[in-house]
Amino acid sequence: MDFVAIDIETANQWRDSICSIGLVKVVNGEIQDTLYTYINPEQPFDEYHTHQHGLTAEMVQHAPTFKEFYPTLCRWLNNQFVVAHYVKYDENVIQESCESIQQLSPYCRYGCSFELAQKAFPNLSNYKLTSVASNLSIPLSMENADLIASIVLTISKMKNIQQINRLFNSTFENSQNVTLSMNAPFFKGKTVVFTGGLQGMTRSSAAQKLRQAGGIFSNIVSKQTNYLVISRNSIEHSESGHKSSKFQKAEHLIATGHSIQLMHEELFIEKLK
Repeated sequence: MDFVAIDIETANQWRDSICSIGLVKVVNGEIQDTLYTYINPEQPFDEYHTHQHGLTAEMVQHAPTFKEFYPTLCRWLNNQFVVAHYVKYDENVIQESCESIQQLSPYCRYGCSFELAQKAFPNLSNYKLTSVASNLSIPLSMENADLIASIVLTISKMKNIQQINRLFNSTFENSQNVTLSMNAPFFKGKTVVFTGGLQGMTRSSAAQKLRQAGGIFSNIVSKQTNYLVISRNSIEHSESGHKSSKFQKAEHLIATGHSIQLMHEELFIEKLK
């Protein structure tokens, strides 16, 4: 059982704004090495992301930049099986950060501990990293990368599967699989952008609920956007000829062949349930 667990935080909505990286190397089913470092993104921190991870510009001002840390990251990740909790997000962050310094992404394979936990335990109320760890009696005092490594190792022991590829490819055949397929979160792995003020919840709380459902929150409409959630007041403004810049950008991308879906806030709330 060999793999590397990774946890990445960003300073803002831009995916090349990495501000911390946690790494845990597992060899033969045992934690062999750990590394946690701040990264200076050389970009501003926004309130939402600081609220999520507690990091500020002052905390990382003397830390290495991603360009300086890149060789170390490659030594850790090249030719490894890399596990993250929301793997699509972390994979995209690494890719865009590497592109920003004109370097290739590390050559590795990826697995998602969020999806692994869903397959192994389809009846959990949610699959947040801390919730899964708590259900498995893993101490929450650990860094996130340590939690991810511990979740994978615990599931491996419970399912008696010692090969990392086999563990992540397993369907865990049992009678609970039907429940899993019916209850799989709608927004898992999807990038969602909001435009306008939502009814009954703040932007921050909506983003938090989205992340709990496995989705990826962004403030920017881009080619990677899957859903633009449009509030009631944005719809009213658009009907009077005043569409938001996000609304206009999404329509432009849709017109040029990108598969962004527009979603009313009522449907967004319904799909969160």
